[in-house]
Amino acid sequence: MTFEEKLKQCPAAEIWQEYCGFLDLTLPEYMQIQNRLVMEQVSLMAACPLGQRLFKNGVPRNVEEFRALVPLTKFEDYADVLLPQREEMLPAKPVVWLHTTWEGGDFPSKRAPYTESMLEAYTRNILAAMILSTSKGRGHFHVRPGARVLYSLAPMPYATGMFPDLIRPQIRLRFMPSVREARKMSFGQQTRLGYKLAVKHGMNLFFGMSSVLYGATRNLDSLAGGGGGGSLSLLWGMSPRMLVRLLSALYRCRRDGTHLRPRDLFKLDGFVCVGTDTALYKNELAEAWGIRPLELAGGTEPSCMGTETWSKNGLVFFPDACFYEFIPEHEYLRELEDPAYTPRTYLMDELVAGQKYELVITVLKGGAFLRYRVGDIYRCLRLRNPEDKLDLPQFEYVDRIPTVIDIAGFTRITKREIEKVITLSRLPIGHWFAVKEYDADGHSYLDLYAELDSDDPGAASLSRQILQEHLSIYFRSYDGDYKDLKRLLGMDPLRVTILKSGTVDTYTARTGRRVPPVGAPREIVLDILHMQGPAEEGGEDR
Repeated sequence: MTFEEKLKQCPAAEIWQEYCGFLDLTLPEYMQIQNRLVMEQVSLMAACPLGQRLFKNGVPRNVEEFRALVPLTKFEDYADVLLPQREEMLPAKPVVWLHTTWEGGDFPSKRAPYTESMLEAYTRNILAAMILSTSKGRGHFHVRPGARVLYSLAPMPYATGMFPDLIRPQIRLRFMPSVREARKMSFGQQTRLGYKLAVKHGMNLFFGMSSVLYGATRNLDSLAGGGGGGSLSLLWGMSPRMLVRLLSALYRCRRDGTHLRPRDLFKLDGFVCVGTDTALYKNELAEAWGIRPLELAGGTEPSCMGTETWSKNGLVFFPDACFYEFIPEHEYLRELEDPAYTPRTYLMDELVAGQKYELVITVLKGGAFLRYRVGDIYRCLRLRNPEDKLDLPQFEYVDRIPTVIDIAGFTRITKREIEKVITLSRLPIGHWFAVKEYDADGHSYLDLYAELDSDDPGAASLSRQILQEHLSIYFRSYDGDYKDLKRLLGMDPLRVTILKSGTVDTYTARTGRRVPPVGAPREIVLDILHMQGPAEEGGEDR
C-alpha cells in the first residue's frame, strides 16, 4: 500500500505510528534497535571481501567487540572499492550509486552504494520528515495528495536528488519545476523558475537548500516580477486566487513602504530545509515565510539520518539509518595535536548535554561504511525533552570538522585546495592559514590570511586582489553552482587578509602554539590580528 493509499484508508494515528513512532521510544529501546541492526550489518560484512578486509582483527561477536576490533575509517579506506564501483566486494548489491558534491582533498568526488533495503528506510524517513514538517504536535499532521512542491535541491547522482524519486511512487505531488526540468538547471535557475510557478499557481510544501532559499527569499521582489510592481508575463496565466493575493500584497507593500515577503503570498503546510548552514538562516526564513522550517540531517554516505520534530528545536536521529558513535570535542582536538592518537567514541546513551561531538556512522542494511568518520560536528542539545515527551537525545549541526571549511553548503575547502591556489598565484607567500568566519548577518565566508615576503602596501593590495581572483576562479571551475552563491546570498564568500611578514613565526615564538593551516581557533586569529596593530585590524587592507 502506498503512502497516498494509507492517507485515504488508514486512521491518522496509525500512519503517525508507522512513520513517526520512533519518537515514542525510550533510550534503552532505541539502543536495542541500534545494537540489533549493527550486528545484522556485521554479519553481512563478514561474508564479503570488503568486510573481511575491515575485520582483519577478527569478526566482532557483539557491539563491544565491534567498537574494539574495527578501526575508525575514512573514505580512503574504501576508495579502491567504491570509486570503480566494485560491487563484488560489497555486502549487498547496490540499486543505485550516489555521489558527493565536490569536497576537495584527495577524492574530489566520493561514491556511496545504496541497497534496496537502504532505499526503503530512506523513503520511510523522508516521508516521516514530510509528516513532521506539517505537524503542530504529536500525532497531528497535514499532508495532502496533489500538493504543489517548490523543490530546490541538487539533482541525481547527489543524495538530495533521490527525494522526488523516492516520494513520487508513494504520493502524487506537483513539483515546481518538474523534476525533469529541474535536473537541467543550477540551484539558482531552479529556484527562480520554481518561485515564478509558485507565484502563478500557489504552493503547499517547500523542500530546499537553506542558503539557496535564503537568497531567493531576499530577492522575492525580482523573482515575482521585478521591483515590487509585478510584470505582465507573470500575471499571464496566474490563477485567480494567487492574482488576488499578489495584487493585495503588492498594494499593502506600496502603502506601507515594505518589501514583498513570501508570507504575504503563500500559506505553507510544510517547509523543509537541508544544508550545513541551515541554523544561520532558520530565523530569517521563519520570519519571511510565517512558518519555521524543519531541518534534516544527512549526506551521501548516511542518507537521511535525522529530522527535527514538530517543535523544530533539535534533530533526532533515525534508529534504522545508521549506527551512531560520537567523538567528544576534546578527543578530536587531541588527535589534531597528535595525529597518532586514536580518539575514543561514545554511544547515544553515553552523551553529555551541551557538548560537541564528531559523528561516526556505520551504515545499516547492507551499506558499505563501518565506523566511518563523516566529518560533521554536532552538539547534543539535550538528553531528553520533557515538554515534548521525548526520551531521546536531540542535536544541532555545528560545522564540518576543523580541517574542512564549508561555505553555505556549496563548497568544501581543504588545505590541499588552498595550496593549489597559492601555487597558481606565483606570489611570494610565506605562512598562511584559512578560517571560516561570519559577516554582520551571521553568514559564513572563507578568510585566507597570508604573509608576503615584503610589507610593501602596494604589493599587499595587489596580492590580495590576485589571491581573491584565483580563489574564485578555482572554485567556480570545480563547482558549477558556485557562481550562483554570490548572487543568491548577496555576499562574497571569499576574502583575503594580508599579514605582516613574520607574523606567524612571531606568534608561535611568543605563545608556543602552532597555527593550523585550516580551521585555526578564533582566539589564535584574534591574537594574530592584534599583533598587526590598530591600523590593520578590521580594515579593507588588513
